[in-house]
Amino acid sequence: MAAAARPPADLLDRLPEPDAALLTRAHAIAERAHAGQPRRQGTPYIDHLVEVALILREQLGVTDPAILAAGLLHDAVEDSELTVDGLVDFPERTRQLVALLTDPAPAMTGAMRRAHYREIWKDPDATLLKAADRLSNIRDVVARGDPEFTRRYIRKTQRDILGKGMPLAAHPVAGPLLRVALEDAARGTSG
Repeated sequence: MAAAARPPADLLDRLPEPDAALLTRAHAIAERAHAGQPRRQGTPYIDHLVEVALILREQLGVTDPAILAAGLLHDAVEDSELTVDGLVDFPERTRQLVALLTDPAPAMTGAMRRAHYREIWKDPDATLLKAADRLSNIRDVVARGDPEFTRRYIRKTQRDILGKGMPLAAHPVAGPLLRVALEDAARGTSG
C-alpha cells in the first residue's frame, strides 16, 4: 500500500509540531477513508476535505487544530467503515464535531435533515464547519457544469442554510461568504 500523501504545506504552515502532527494524522485517515472515491466532478475526494480545512483556517479564522482535524474527517464516518468510536487517537472535540456533521441516515427526509441541522446549529464550531463544507460544495457544484443541478443546490442552500433565523444567515463572516458564493454560482448558470 502506498504511503499517504502529506497534507498541503499551506494547511500546516505556522502550526506547532503537535498541531501539524494531528492534522497529518487526520489527513491520512481521511485519505484512506475516501480512497478511490471521486467527487461528482471527478476530482479526488480528499481535495474537498483539504479545502474545507483551509476555508476554516483562512476564511473563517479557525485556529483550533481539533476543529481543523474535524474538517478533514467530517465525511469519513458517512463514507466508509470508520466510526466515531474508531477516532480514539483524536481529541474529544474532533470526535464530537465529526459525529455532529455525520448524516444520521443514508436517505434523510426533509424533516430529518432540518432536525439534523438544528443539532448542528446548537454548536458554533459545527456551524462554522457546515459553512466551510457548504462553501466547498458550492464550488464543486459549479465545477460539475450542470446548470439545473446548480440552481437546485442554490435554492436548497438559501432555504436550509441561509434561511430566516438560520445562524449562518446572520454570521458576520460566513454569511457574506456564502451569499457571494451563491451569487457567483447563479451568475454561472445564467446565459
